[in-house]
Amino acid sequence: MSYLNLALVQIASPSNNPDIEKRKQENYEKMEYYLNTIANMNPAVDLIAFPELYLNGLDPENWYQTAESIPGPLTNKLCEKAKELKKWIAPGSMFEKAETEGEAYNTAILISPEGEIVMKYRKVFIPYPLEPSIPGDDFPVYEIPNIGKVGFMICADGHYPEAARNLALKGAEVIIKPTLQGDWIGGQRNNLPIAITRAVENQCFVVSINHPNPIGMGHSVAVDPEGRIIEELGDSESFTIVYLNLDEVRRVREYGSMGMFGFLKMLKEFKESGKPVDECYQIGIEAAPIYQTFETPNAKTPADIRKYAPQTQQKTFSV
Repeated sequence: MSYLNLALVQIASPSNNPDIEKRKQENYEKMEYYLNTIANMNPAVDLIAFPELYLNGLDPENWYQTAESIPGPLTNKLCEKAKELKKWIAPGSMFEKAETEGEAYNTAILISPEGEIVMKYRKVFIPYPLEPSIPGDDFPVYEIPNIGKVGFMICADGHYPEAARNLALKGAEVIIKPTLQGDWIGGQRNNLPIAITRAVENQCFVVSINHPNPIGMGHSVAVDPEGRIIEELGDSESFTIVYLNLDEVRRVREYGSMGMFGFLKMLKEFKESGKPVDECYQIGIEAAPIYQTFETPNAKTPADIRKYAPQTQQKTFSV
């Protein structure tokens, strides 16, 4: 058997310091407290994971000013801490300076117990106009030695089946999803079903780590390959540890969910038999008939929302 013993740390960024570097340092110090506490309290933990944009803090006005290079000063500290504790660390995500001035990615990293950044994922599905970052273009998977394969989604990525399916087809057995989602973004009817669905359709573990109230809504969750909730936190700041038996992924993928439905195997067989299971991709998503029915482009900025809103909403915006 191979297990991934994973800590979900549902914490809020504590600092509102106007000095952005001091703010990130204060947020890091709180993260460090949890890292030390969990590592000392439960030495069996392999990997400690945090929410989306925890280190930056929620600051829409100064979002680009919080971005930094990866590797950079902040990730160097995290690498040293991983090496000190001899733990895998997934420190949520952070804004990473892009090649072009004024642009940044929303990036999640995986740090090894040797203090090395072994995987970097740049969020692909950006929830415009809420988030101004630019999208990445890859879905990497990393194999943790003697344990199994992991991949990342970041928050809104979960709403696109393509993200998790890319990871699953590359062999990911655990998908870690740093999240920053509040009650005002659909509440629990939006949050938990996404994690469960992605786990079931890809026959893998999905672990979503959110901010607590009031910025997030909490309810960080770990779901098994057949859609069962293994552990779910409430809406306050807290953490928990889950023990993921990756042989369950291999069993379900080999012998079927609920003992009979080999979803991933069946997908392959349907395709091989000539059935048009991926017709939407073969013709090109952008050529799908539904797009001929849309009257306006997607709003990428607040100004676009006002521009493209129906007349009734235009009146509301102008109040």
